[in-house]
Amino acid sequence: MAHALYAMSRDLAEATGAQDQIAIVRKHIAGAGRGEVHIVLDDGAGQGSISRWPEDGVFESVAVRVAATWAYEQGQSAGWGTAHCAEAEAWVLPLRSGTRITGIVALQPQDPAEELPTSARRLVEALTDQAAIFFERAVLAGRNQQAQVEIQSEQLRTALLSSLSHDLRTPLSSIEGAASSLLQEAGMLSADSRRQMAETILEESRRMNRLVANLLDMVRVETGALAVHKEWQVLEEALGVALLRLEDRLADHPLEARLPATLPLVPIDELLIEQVFINLLENAIRHTPAGTPIRISAWAEPEAVFVEVADQGGGIPEGEAETIFRKFQRSSSADRAGPAGGSGLGLTICRGIISAHGGEIWLEPKGGKGAAFRFSLPLEGQRPTALPAEALES
Repeated sequence: MAHALYAMSRDLAEATGAQDQIAIVRKHIAGAGRGEVHIVLDDGAGQGSISRWPEDGVFESVAVRVAATWAYEQGQSAGWGTAHCAEAEAWVLPLRSGTRITGIVALQPQDPAEELPTSARRLVEALTDQAAIFFERAVLAGRNQQAQVEIQSEQLRTALLSSLSHDLRTPLSSIEGAASSLLQEAGMLSADSRRQMAETILEESRRMNRLVANLLDMVRVETGALAVHKEWQVLEEALGVALLRLEDRLADHPLEARLPATLPLVPIDELLIEQVFINLLENAIRHTPAGTPIRISAWAEPEAVFVEVADQGGGIPEGEAETIFRKFQRSSSADRAGPAGGSGLGLTICRGIISAHGGEIWLEPKGGKGAAFRFSLPLEGQRPTALPAEALES
């Protein structure tokens, strides 16, 4: 008996999913009981009820379904070879673990006229009890995993609300102040003052739009709803659009782009990679003094194209190379936590997008001043023999 229990336990430990686990239990109990085994677990992976029995196989018999119901409700064996519902064509055993019953095992003997030896019956009961404990643990593990998911979802919701209330307050206050001055003091303001206030309203509105867009992108990353539509593209196209969108904000930073003409096409979702460039460039703009340069470079290796966005700001403190990619995480460096601030989502979104492309993103050690973020874009799939028509026209 010990050998049989160990064998099933070993096989269950190597199982890769619920269906494999059920198949393993069926195989071991069928071997011990010399018959065909059917297993029915309670609804919803352990919600405490079975609304209906299958109506195929051994459960085609009304007597077996009656025996299964009795065994499940009473927590005792029923059917063939027992005193309860003995007319049933199968021996039904409850999967009982502690005070809970998670389902039933129905053993249909090869020859109903042949009585199962006592030793075999005891082995079937022992295997069933062991299976019940295993299924109960699986149910508890599933519930614990679900609880963790719910906790993380609640933490995300709380963090999102916190970010909204904190990061949107500053631009809203600026917009309110500028708009109020325009309304109340319109006749007293010079043309330059009115223009500056209008520019403040426009810039802060754009800032709010970026914050909301990042929050929505973060939700897509967290929920797995980030859809990637890859096409072979010229990487410079995505970078060019990002630079155009950030033209005003890059005015105070000399920009150097090193993308060699020999760079191959890359399989990317152009809109998403454009967002990666925008987030990395905004990160560099936000955390470096005006007048300091930003450098973008790219190069190809046999399996991937690599990109680097580097600045000459205060750098990232030692030990934060990984934590800065966590959502709502801001660097502890005073130089990288300037008054403009950020939602702490940009780098997290970059990682989600690059991971969805099958690549990696990391902080490259510079050994000096500044920060350099690198990411890879795998060259996977059948490469086209010619440039896309859109690239040829540009």
